[in-house]
Amino acid sequence: MINANHILLKKPLVIVIAGYVGSGKSTVAVRLSKMLADAPILFFDHYEKYIEWPQDMNQWMMDGADPNQVKVPRLKEDLLSLLKGIPITDPLNGKIVAPSEYILLEEPSGRERDEIRAYVDWVVYIDVPQDVCVTRLVERLIDMDVWNVKGSFEGETKEDLVRQLNAVASWITHYHRARSIYMAGSRLVQQKADIVVNGMKTVEEITTDILNGIKDKNIQRRFV
Repeated sequence: MINANHILLKKPLVIVIAGYVGSGKSTVAVRLSKMLADAPILFFDHYEKYIEWPQDMNQWMMDGADPNQVKVPRLKEDLLSLLKGIPITDPLNGKIVAPSEYILLEEPSGRERDEIRAYVDWVVYIDVPQDVCVTRLVERLIDMDVWNVKGSFEGETKEDLVRQLNAVASWITHYHRARSIYMAGSRLVQQKADIVVNGMKTVEEITTDILNGIKDKNIQRRFV
C-alpha cells in the first residue's frame, strides 16, 4: 500500500478511472482508494442530476457524441475544491469527502472533456471485452441473487418480473442505438490513456497494476 502521508506532493495527483460501461470502474476506484490511504473519489454517476446533456440527444449521437457537449459544472467545482484542500459533500449520499494527496475521478471520457482536462494527471483505462460489459449491465438490471440461489425466477411476483424485463428491454433498445458511439468513444479514451489494464483480472490484480504504473512512470515527475 502506498502511504500518501509520507510523500510530499506539489499538488494532489488526479487519477481518472475510465472504461466501457460495465467495465468495473467504480469497483476498481473503491479498491484503489483504500490502497491510497482512503483517497477521495468523485463518481461521475453521482452527479447525474447536475449533468447538462445536449438538448437534442439523437442529433448529438448522430454528430458523433462529442464529450465536450456534456457539462458537469458541479463536478468541476468539487474537483477544484479538493485540489485546493477544501472538503466537499458527495452530491448523491451527502457524505463529507476530505482532500488528500490523491484524487480519484471515475470519468468515462477520460481526459477528453475540456472541462476537466487541465486538472487530470493520469488516466487509467480498464479494458474489458464488450460482450462481458453488456452481460454485466444486464445482470445489474435483473435479480441475479434469486437466480443464483434458485436457478429460476419462479415465485417472483409478476410486478417484479415486468419491472426487470422492462429495464432490460429499455437498455437493449438504447444500446442498439448508441453502440457505435460507445465503441468509438471508448476506443479514443483507451488510445490516449496513460495505463491500460486488463479488466478481466481480479480487482486486487488490477489495482496492483495501477499502483505499479504510478510508481514506475509518474513518481519522479510528481513527487519532490
